Amino acid sequence: MKKKNLLCILFVCFNSICPMLPEGSSVRREKLQRQSAVQMQEFITSVQRKKEIAIQDYINKLPYEQKVAQLFLVNIEGNRQFIPVERTGELYGEQKRGNFMVPGGCLFFSYNIADTPEEIMIFIDSITEYSNRHGLVPPFLAVDQEGGTVNRLKGITGPLPSCERVAACLDIEKAYYLYLLQGKQMKALGFHLNLAPVAEIRTDSNAEFLAGRSFGDRQSVIGYGRAAINGYKNSGIGSVLKHFPGNTNTDPHSGLPEINWSDDELEKNSIEPFTVLVSENPVGVLMSHARTSAHDADIPACLSKYWVDYVLRKQMNFDGIVFSDDIFMNALRKNGYPPDTAAVMAIEAGVDCIMLSEKRFAGIAHIIIRKSKSDPVFAATVEKAVARIIRWKIQQKILDLSCDKNGNWQINVRIPAPVSERLKQFSKARQEGIRLYQENF
Repeated sequence: MKKKNLLCILFVCFNSICPMLPEGSSVRREKLQRQSAVQMQEFITSVQRKKEIAIQDYINKLPYEQKVAQLFLVNIEGNRQFIPVERTGELYGEQKRGNFMVPGGCLFFSYNIADTPEEIMIFIDSITEYSNRHGLVPPFLAVDQEGGTVNRLKGITGPLPSCERVAACLDIEKAYYLYLLQGKQMKALGFHLNLAPVAEIRTDSNAEFLAGRSFGDRQSVIGYGRAAINGYKNSGIGSVLKHFPGNTNTDPHSGLPEINWSDDELEKNSIEPFTVLVSENPVGVLMSHARTSAHDADIPACLSKYWVDYVLRKQMNFDGIVFSDDIFMNALRKNGYPPDTAAVMAIEAGVDCIMLSEKRFAGIAHIIIRKSKSDPVFAATVEKAVARIIRWKIQQKILDLSCDKNGNWQINVRIPAPVSERLKQFSKARQEGIRLYQENF
């Protein structure tokens, strides 16, 4: 029997026997209770310390190329069998040399979604299998599954209406159940992270761009945003709030949004709702490319130390993963921030994970490696981001932290459950999601 389990049993037994001891034994009983509690706490502390040593040792032993790869969320090829497209040699200008690279996260677009749930599972499992076979850190698998028009899994999972329709047709409790069921389906398919929900309040200045992607006013955004975060969380899917601190009717794919709110308007329309929802512990917050005239007016928010480090980290006390929006968007590229410049600025600002709609990240990773070698402060920032992402992968069970029979903690790649088992889970949640939709929409 494991020592922890034995101590727990002894502790329970002791406390059940204590009331039967003679009256004169009360002092002794209290002393024994204190000793037992101290022993339990010492054991728990020892286990936590060993876990922490194992995690840090794992991170320290990672090749630097793999560490830097953790900082990227990129698109991938195909929807049948995972095929990496870059080698480590490309980090140093040698395209056909070195081992193939896997990014920290893989972002699925519609063309990465196969025709059936089973085919999606097989494709996703091939990513984990490849990583395990080649001794690489497996990527987290992310998708934009907001609902409505932004619905990468449309036709695969049960119906997922837009945020606007959810707020109009469902109460908070039913909305939570809708997102819980959607999350169960995503989890069964093999995903880890949903780049949702949108946590922006709909205003005159952003309504055209957001369309149905916002839950609506402040109360709706907070109430339904909380339902989405917790629905996904309790189904095993991480959620990412977006886009902080907001957008305008200028689409960042084509231009640079300029938010001209006052301090009070920023507080009411952006900082306050995000602060409330951040307290629900989403996995991440995705920064927008917008500039705000009230603060750091010349710098897009995703590259701004003010917005990332000061507001999000210090004011809101957010300790999760901070994502950039796609740094290949024209909001940056056409306004003096090409991808290589944007990547460095984002990390310096405190962003942990850089999103790329492209399938190749070696060129930008090369810039980060070169910068790390010449700038110790930058290198320390990279290490902190890597640690945050690895720790979340352990928490999400992408990596398995386990104890062997000798009491040694180690980290391995978590092998997915059989497809047949996950298909049953998927089908059950999908059927219930369809029923919920038919009854309420």
